[in-house]
Amino acid sequence: MDYVKYKDDVINKKEKELKFLKYFSSKDFEVIDMNFIEKLQWKQLTQDDLNSLDTRSIWKNGDAFYSLRNDWTDQIQHYSREYQLKASRVTYAGPISINEHIFTNLGVEIFNPTRNDMLQCYQYIHDFIQKELELNVDFAVIGHYQLFDLLLPKEEQTEELFLAISERNISKISKLLSQNHTLVQLLKTPTHHQLDFLTNFADVEHPTYKSLQYWKSTLEASGINHIHLDITTMPPKSYYVGSFIQLYQNNNRNPIASGGHYNGTLEGFGFGIQLN
Repeated sequence: MDYVKYKDDVINKKEKELKFLKYFSSKDFEVIDMNFIEKLQWKQLTQDDLNSLDTRSIWKNGDAFYSLRNDWTDQIQHYSREYQLKASRVTYAGPISINEHIFTNLGVEIFNPTRNDMLQCYQYIHDFIQKELELNVDFAVIGHYQLFDLLLPKEEQTEELFLAISERNISKISKLLSQNHTLVQLLKTPTHHQLDFLTNFADVEHPTYKSLQYWKSTLEASGINHIHLDITTMPPKSYYVGSFIQLYQNNNRNPIASGGHYNGTLEGFGFGIQLN
């Protein structure tokens, strides 16, 4: 059983949380906190909210429904439907609950970001990981949630195909498209060569392609030389519309940090570190 955390683990985690908040506070991010227990306004729930209900811990009290916080970005989106956030960039630290497991999440969000804002946010996160957490970023995975608009005409973009892509089922994809289809050839290409392979058939002036190339150059400039393209990841929420970045350490299947561009109730760019 792992319900009890003992002294060294507790202090170490709390020190990391405080170090994170102080670091980003010194970079002019507003430190915020929100209730771990969210009151759900059913009339305001989006389809994204409804789709995520089976991953949440939910209960009813009187006429109201409550849930443990499932995602900081989601909670900020919920908050902004009723109230105005009095900051253009925020940082936070605290628990989230996913499928009845509690994780500690450290995060930053920049609202209505420019490209320079996003670049600076990434640089701060990368600097914090290396200097404060003393971890190396050995490789990165990048992608874009509108990549299929670059790869496929609208008539080929079906739910059945997207499911096969998310499952990396090349046999099924080949049947739905063809053995020689460019998407099939792309999936058969090693992931660290896929971005270069795109130049064989993609419009290099397309905004999605230019965004991917921009992030590839940014990552390389920060010393990350092993960069993989992921075309199989579907957006977890419909408001994730742009590029995403995941930073990894060798021999660890979970990313050190994940970030991306979204546009829902609020437009923003965020990065999160899951301590657990």
